Amino acid sequence: MKKLLSLSVVACSLFFAAANAEVVGVVDFDKVVDNFARVKTVSDEISDKYAEIERFKLDKAREYKRLSTPLEKKNFEDATEKELIRRQEALIKLKDKKEAEIDTIIKSTIKQVAMSSNVDTVVEQSVVFFGGVDITDKVIKALNGK
Repeated sequence: MKKLLSLSVVACSLFFAAANAEVVGVVDFDKVVDNFARVKTVSDEISDKYAEIERFKLDKAREYKRLSTPLEKKNFEDATEKELIRRQEALIKLKDKKEAEIDTIIKSTIKQVAMSSNVDTVVEQSVVFFGGVDITDKVIKALNGK
């Protein structure tokens, strides 16, 4: 009788453990970023802004060559440096803002896909040696469908 009771306790424990087991999902974050169409758009936008800064520097270098007096050159250098710093800081802010937006979109999409796929926990694929439900392609599809 004790054996039967012990076996039933073990069986119940296994049943409840299986019922409460979490489903772990995995996502290849690099693949998601590489295949998210909006990343390319943002990258192009940032590249365009960087190219504008480079054109600005070239234009100012040409203008500088036309100046004749040391005072004109000094004033021009000061004004150009301030404007260049302003443009570079604006580019950094834009880049940080766009990266944060993309990160937020990706993470919320991962959460939505996980919930619709009955996945309880999602981890980066690179930290998983074996197992897990790969939801990477579903996330990419959901991102590009938005």
